[in-house]
Amino acid sequence: MLDETGRHEELREQVDGVLARVGPLVKPTTSLDLPKLVSFRIVPVETWQSAQAAEAARLLRAYREVKPFWTRPGIALLGTATLRTLSRLSADLGGVMVMSATQPGPGADESQTLLVPEALEHTGVLSDPEFLTQVIVHELVHHAQNRASRHRADWSAHTPKALIRGNGVSFLEEGHARWADQVITRDLFGAAVDADSAPKSERYREVAKRKEIARLKTKVDPYKVGHALVASAIDAVGTQELNAVWSNPLLLPSKVEVAEAVAALAADEPTRPKLWASRLGHSSLTETGVRKLVV
Repeated sequence: MLDETGRHEELREQVDGVLARVGPLVKPTTSLDLPKLVSFRIVPVETWQSAQAAEAARLLRAYREVKPFWTRPGIALLGTATLRTLSRLSADLGGVMVMSATQPGPGADESQTLLVPEALEHTGVLSDPEFLTQVIVHELVHHAQNRASRHRADWSAHTPKALIRGNGVSFLEEGHARWADQVITRDLFGAAVDADSAPKSERYREVAKRKEIARLKTKVDPYKVGHALVASAIDAVGTQELNAVWSNPLLLPSKVEVAEAVAALAADEPTRPKLWASRLGHSSLTETGVRKLVV
């Protein structure tokens, strides 16, 4: 746990204490191991912004390697324009609306979480230790996911869009982390904690009203939809069966399965999505170790 700002020793001690308390709960909840080294860094806004831009560039380079189409001049320019847009959004979001990000770490199975103190204030996460606990649990689960998926290595080899969070990836990763943080905070505090309900600053509310930010808010929420997908699947088949997805791109939620979850949540009387859970429950191992549907 590093404080790279040199100004937030109290926050560093807080996060250290939460990590010590919730780290041992991740595997019993998810059946996933954390990496041996778990890295959390308290960083200035500028460090968060540059790290986000570097990660976006890394993903675009990796995508080009497996998808030669993206090396064509026109497409390359489109990719560069996309990175500029992401950089501009990062300037708006970083330090205000987005308080954390988990990215690949120095080791093959390691990750690192960047925490921005200003954003933790603006989002209201520091107003209650329970909110901070939920955020830390959520990011810790991303560490376990990244270890299990080898930072999406198996997915991207089969489905290049997995590199840019396509094909159900964001719904799986964020929904699974949300499911786990709800289970763990419920066990710790008697009720699931939702940091979205934390009191927001005036600056946060101002940024949230900007057109480009408001447009993001109108898109399907991968946290809520993903949570519905994952909770339904775990109820049906358990964590061990679900965890096969981390190494098998064929088990990623499809567009149809995500759409079913969206419709289930939007119904007058919300229901549980069943398609993805059913597919996981009817999968088996072939001789080569690749999972497929049982016909």
